[in-house]
Amino acid sequence: MGPITITIQKEVPYIIGIVTLLCIACVIIGNKIKKTDPLEKPKGLVMMACWLVELIDNTVTNTVDKKHAKRLAPYIGTIAIYIFVSNISGLFGLFSPTQNYSVTLSLALITWIMIQYTSIKENGLKAYLHGYIEPFAFLIIPNFFGRIAPLISMSLRLFGNILSGAIIMSLVYSFTGFISSSIVGLFASGAGVFNFIGPFVAPVLHAYFDVFSGFIQMFIFITLTMVFIGNELPQE
Repeated sequence: MGPITITIQKEVPYIIGIVTLLCIACVIIGNKIKKTDPLEKPKGLVMMACWLVELIDNTVTNTVDKKHAKRLAPYIGTIAIYIFVSNISGLFGLFSPTQNYSVTLSLALITWIMIQYTSIKENGLKAYLHGYIEPFAFLIIPNFFGRIAPLISMSLRLFGNILSGAIIMSLVYSFTGFISSSIVGLFASGAGVFNFIGPFVAPVLHAYFDVFSGFIQMFIFITLTMVFIGNELPQE
């Protein structure tokens, strides 16, 4: 449009696709749960869903009290599933949505808003604002940056770790492709090149950067979310 150029980031279709798949999966599992007899032992997807819900409930309850855990658990479960699925999408040759800083910043922003909301709700607006000038009024600027620090640190940590893993895997494939082409060139000049070394090296690295690191980064994100929100709750 004239001098204005609008481009869609390459991660956007994958963001929409993953959200769509998760929504479809939730609908399917929800329908199966509705049709399940509560007196029978759950099986298949229903059993996995029950196990996951119980795991998340226990994890949140161990960090905050039961009263607040009931309200916080659905959010923790949602972001845990979304972040983990996004992180491991590289295994299927997809761009991970968490490689896009807009995504990690949005997730961290939601958490940050919940932290501020919890602080105001539990302590009152007056106490919340007074916290910016404690213990001395001239510390208002450091206190302000201290308030927004979780937003920056959580978003950059998730983004940086996932992006760095994707860059390393890209370099590995480039290097193994170069070695493969060099070996093929020694025996058949001009022949088509197939990266036959990559399949032997990549699985181990994918297991670390996509599965292990993806799970760890998801766990760190939800743990920080629970800790930051829990710190704003009254201590019993």
